[in-house]
Amino acid sequence: MMRKLFALFVVFIFLAGCGEQKPPVVVENETVPVSHGNGTTGGHLVITGGTNTTITGGEKPPVEVRPAVEYAEDPNATMYVYFINVGDGNTQGDAILVKKGDFDMLIDGGPESKKQAVVNFLLEKQVDDLEVVVSTHDDPDHYGGLQYVGENFRIGDIWRSEEGSAGYTSYINGIKKEGQVKFVGRGDENLYSGIHVIVENPIKGEGRFFDPNNDGVSLRLEDERGFCTLLTGDIEGSAQTKILMDSKPCDVVQMPWHGMSEGLSELDFLFDKLKPKAVVVSGSANDWTNTRQTLYLKAQVRNITVYNDFDGKDAKVAFDGNNLEITVEN
Repeated sequence: MMRKLFALFVVFIFLAGCGEQKPPVVVENETVPVSHGNGTTGGHLVITGGTNTTITGGEKPPVEVRPAVEYAEDPNATMYVYFINVGDGNTQGDAILVKKGDFDMLIDGGPESKKQAVVNFLLEKQVDDLEVVVSTHDDPDHYGGLQYVGENFRIGDIWRSEEGSAGYTSYINGIKKEGQVKFVGRGDENLYSGIHVIVENPIKGEGRFFDPNNDGVSLRLEDERGFCTLLTGDIEGSAQTKILMDSKPCDVVQMPWHGMSEGLSELDFLFDKLKPKAVVVSGSANDWTNTRQTLYLKAQVRNITVYNDFDGKDAKVAFDGNNLEITVEN
């Protein structure tokens, strides 16, 4: 009797295991949000159909980031030179943006107190990154805002003069960048989006002055379509004489040393050699040297228009290949 009962029990177990089996569930392709466990969602899990259902991460492939030293060439774009107002009282700083299409170059960053104004200006002009940043010389009114610029924009290379204190060198090396710090001097030349960027100063080697102002970086920018601007920084008479000896005419000139004192020692020579249509006086309205009036009078005699980049106003130079427009903007 016990054997019969055991046999029936085995048959029952076998029959129960052989019941109708359901086919594996096939899930149609769908995308659902991924929970991060903190009440937020983001990214996706992709659930794909098939008897062997798999779940794959929906993270997008990493986007290739173009380094700041690269840009889209556009030689036919309008060339802009913005003289950003960073002067305040006795502060005669500089910050100049050169922009042509996707190419952006910043020359000086103003004093530390104006760093936010410089960053705001660059954002307003839709600067995405800076291919080149130039620190003209060892003067905190000119370089004081550059580290903050580096915290807010990707920077390619940084140009500077060899002259400068240990503290200045430490500051420049501390600017966040993707490229490198380069010492530049007279004879260096680069082409960016149809702009020939020619380093006119400092003089290299034997001609060096061992002086921050006279060994500062001055740039001549020539658009291939027929426009020139000279950005002089704070060079004084000694450096001006050397670079003006073989200079050709230039349409727009930034007045050296903010259009005051030491910057005007070669004023007649500068006007006669460069024959500018217009000059820009950057810095602040405070002419504590009482010398700008001389500049204004000599410019007037030669029919040269003077544009002041102070009193909260920025000067804009625009060249579209045919027309040159200079305006002062609030």
